[in-house]
Amino acid sequence: MKNFNLSEWALKHQPLVLYMIVVMGVMGLFSYGRLGQSEDPPFTFKFMTIRTIWPGASPAEVDLQLTEKLERKLQEVPNVNFLRSYSRPGESLIFFATNDAEPASVVPGTQ
Repeated sequence: MKNFNLSEWALKHQPLVLYMIVVMGVMGLFSYGRLGQSEDPPFTFKFMTIRTIWPGASPAEVDLQLTEKLERKLQEVPNVNFLRSYSRPGESLIFFATNDAEPASVVPGTQ
């Protein structure tokens, strides 16, 4: 008994293979057109970037007046996973993340 060779069969039945390719392509286009879309995805980003600007302030002023106060307030949020801040002349940048295991209902500002 001879083994089945798909490539040989496809070469012998080219019109049928071409028909199947066209049918699958049309079905794919039709399916893509009916694909559901969600304007607001059902998942919650648990990472936040806070950028504050104070033109003309030195890094020490930015750190003392903006960054430290914001950090203290953010540390009061339950389930803090990550908190890092940077102070530059006239700008403060804070990265904040909560635990990934927390449900979206616990994260402030989500519904």
